[in-house]
Formats: sequence, C-alpha cells, structure tokens
Amino acid sequence: MKIKILFILTMLLIALLLSGCQQDEKDPAKGSTTSAENEAIDQTPADENGFTADDKVVTIDGKVLSYEDLQFYQLMNKVEIELNRQQDEQKLQGDELEDKLAYWDEQLKYHDNFNVNLSKMIEQHAMYLLTKEKGLKVEGNAITDAIKEFSAKIEQYEPAAKLVADFPEDAYQNRLNSFFTEKLLTQKIYETLKSDVVKEKPNASEKEIAYDTSKKYEELYQSQISSLDIKINAADKE
Repeated sequence: MKIKILFILTMLLIALLLSGCQQDEKDPAKGSTTSAENEAIDQTPADENGFTADDKVVTIDGKVLSYEDLQFYQLMNKVEIELNRQQDEQKLQGDELEDKLAYWDEQLKYHDNFNVNLSKMIEQHAMYLLTKEKGLKVEGNAITDAIKEFSAKIEQYEPAAKLVADFPEDAYQNRLNSFFTEKLLTQKIYETLKSDVVKEKPNASEKEIAYDTSKKYEELYQSQISSLDIKINAADKE
C-alpha cells in the first residue's frame, strides 16, 4: 500500500512543515508553574534525543500526539519488521534469505529516524480522520481479534517480544486499541480503492491493480493531508 512516491511526497511535506516551525516557548501570560511542578518537570528523564515522553510532537486538527506516541509507532513499525523477518526465515534459504535478512536490518536502522516515524504516524492518523468523515466502521470483534493475533505472533518470536518487553507496559497496552482501530480503518480505505480499480479494470493483472490502487491512495492521502491543520511542535533534536 505504501509506495516510494507516496513516502517521498510525504517526507517533502513534513520537511516543509518542519522548516516553518520552532519549539513553542512558554508564555508568561499563561501563568507560572509551582516550585513542585517545576521540580517534577526537571526530574522527568529525557532520552538521548532530548525528548521526554510527554513532549508534544505534532498536533493534527487539535489532536496532540506526544513523543511517547511517536515511540509507540516506532515500536510497532519495528515489531512488524521483525515479524516479516520471521516469515522469511521460515520460507527462504541460502542467498535469498541472506539478502532479505540484510534488508530487514536496514529497515530497523531506517526506523530509528525521528522523521520517518513522524511521517508514518501523521499518515495513519490523517487517513483515520478521513475514515471518520466517511463514516467507516470496524465490524464486530475485528479490533480485539487483530490485537490477539498480533500478540500471539509476538510471543512466538523472541526478537519481537524483546522489543515489546523493553517498552513501558502501560504505555503499550493503553495504545493498542486505538492503534489497531486506526490501522484497520485505514486498510478499509485501501480495500475500497482496490475494489474500485478491479471494477474499472476487471482484466487487469494483480501488479497493475496494485499500482493503480496505490496511486489512488496516494492522491487521496495528499488531498486529505492538505485539508488538515497540522502543526509540528517538536523537530528532530539529533
């Protein structure tokens, strides 16, 4: 569903947003914090990038997403990579397997990048907002079932399980439901677009259908993101 053109355009948009924003400064008119509040803030540990979990990263139509939200998206991206690695380990061998393993290693490093994860987080939430506009819903126990299936796969593969174990448990559990709600609804958009392409080109190959569907998705995403009020609250501090 995600093609290179879509990612490049998205990253260009993020770059433009980043270039026009700065870290928000504290406004004295809004009042000052107490000494106890200041002490609590000072004691909040920052990571190697200089962020704390509660730092605002981006606001999308009034919805504030924090640095911990971003870290969660990074986690989910990396877990998916590890689960894909597991599939390849089970079905490939020899040079083909070595090439795929090297590729997944590169992807893990790629998803250490702040802006990559920010771009993916914005994309999923933006398209989720579109599904709400269109009145799309997830049927029955689809979300619960998706989480159970995901969790079962993690338990069967140690590298993925370790990634999850290293993440704060409460922060992880509290975000699973909303994440899979967004993910499943966003997939519905893609499936709807694919169905439209099949109707338009009933004799097209799977490759052509996939290309046309991705193109339609890209166009829809660009239209959606241009209609939203997006403010980058924090840029990469590396």
